[in-house]
Amino acid sequence: MANPVFTPIEPRTMQDEIVDLIRDAALRGDVELGQHLPEQELAEQMRVSRIPIREAMRQLEQEGLIVRVPNRGCFVVDFTEQDVIEIFSLRATLEMMAIELAAPHLTAQDFSNLRAIIEAQQRAIEAQDYNELTQLDLKFHEYICIKANHRRLLKTWRSQYVQALLLINWRFRLLPHYTPHTVVPDHTQITAALERGDVQAAIALTKAISQRVTNECIEVIRRKQRKAPAAERSSRLTTARP
Repeated sequence: MANPVFTPIEPRTMQDEIVDLIRDAALRGDVELGQHLPEQELAEQMRVSRIPIREAMRQLEQEGLIVRVPNRGCFVVDFTEQDVIEIFSLRATLEMMAIELAAPHLTAQDFSNLRAIIEAQQRAIEAQDYNELTQLDLKFHEYICIKANHRRLLKTWRSQYVQALLLINWRFRLLPHYTPHTVVPDHTQITAALERGDVQAAIALTKAISQRVTNECIEVIRRKQRKAPAAERSSRLTTARP
């Protein structure tokens, strides 16, 4: 064919598949925050050896989704209220810096791309697809971070990606009556401020939105703690799906 129709397929390993399965299970709530993930049980459910499980756990630990406890094994990350404050205050600082750096260089095409992301967010809200909405939420901010053309800023922002993904996803699931519906107005206002050249307004919006999301995620943590105290959590993977 003269003109390419298909995009290249990325090669995937068994480790990649296992990482996706565990990450998706955490996002769906099939495994709880703080839940023990015994290697042997994972291997039995997925019908693989423990070697790729161990490799996947190392990757997930680097992403911040898994915590390794000496002599006890691996656990899904759990969050304190202070963790939530630190994660979102760091993200807000990076995103405000990114706005300031990116703003002078944003083009009409960039604003069109941002609006396309917002339109996709609206479709995800209507479909109640919170996994997709969470990823699109972060994609909006990542786009601006990329446009900042600051490699260390982007690397630091991405280092918080998985934990932010988990918290925002749980926020949508446990506060579904209004939190998903804040995404489009929030991002529309930021885009409009940038488009009219009002950088300070975009920064102020980002700071205010981050504080609201922080409070909402703290409420989610409190609800989950009331529902399933850490001491009562099961150590077996009875709900995880291979």
